[in-house]
Amino acid sequence: MKPSEKIILHLCAKEGSDSKPYRDAGYDVRIIGEDIGVENYHPPENVYGIIANPPCTMFSIARSNAKTPRDLREGMRLVKECLRIIWECQFHSDGYTPMLEFWCLENPGTGFLRWFLGEPVFEYSQDEYGADYPKKTALWGTFNLPKRPLLVSPFARGYGKKWKPQDMQTRSRCPINFAMAFFEANP
Repeated sequence: MKPSEKIILHLCAKEGSDSKPYRDAGYDVRIIGEDIGVENYHPPENVYGIIANPPCTMFSIARSNAKTPRDLREGMRLVKECLRIIWECQFHSDGYTPMLEFWCLENPGTGFLRWFLGEPVFEYSQDEYGADYPKKTALWGTFNLPKRPLLVSPFARGYGKKWKPQDMQTRSRCPINFAMAFFEANP
């Protein structure tokens, strides 16, 4: 199967930083974001892989001092829609043969989503993959584990220096080195 025949769904995405290596390699990447909305989306047949980034707003520990109280039911609304889409794509009509090569759902590693999904399959800190700030990220799903960088300099990771939190959009972006490592493990 040629890359252009492989459909990758990127759910709850704004710019698609997690799926960029797939797009660059010629895969048919479909970003399902605010324009379409996962709650209104029904996937086509023969989806190859799914990357889901449901909003972390209600699961984040940073919400502890927010003006509006944490609402875990609201937080789970889009997580459940992402899981519905994954379930719709998961099995052939025989009910036993998995169709998806991989699926992955991402959220902060320090957040409350693990209360609902259990322990993540893989966790990393974004600075391990070249980001200039530490941010624990957790992945749930069925996928091949990406390789960790062999050498990570504590100086390159910013230990001992003060880091400035970036805007939410910058911090929510997947580091390109991690996106490449995930792509290489799940082509």
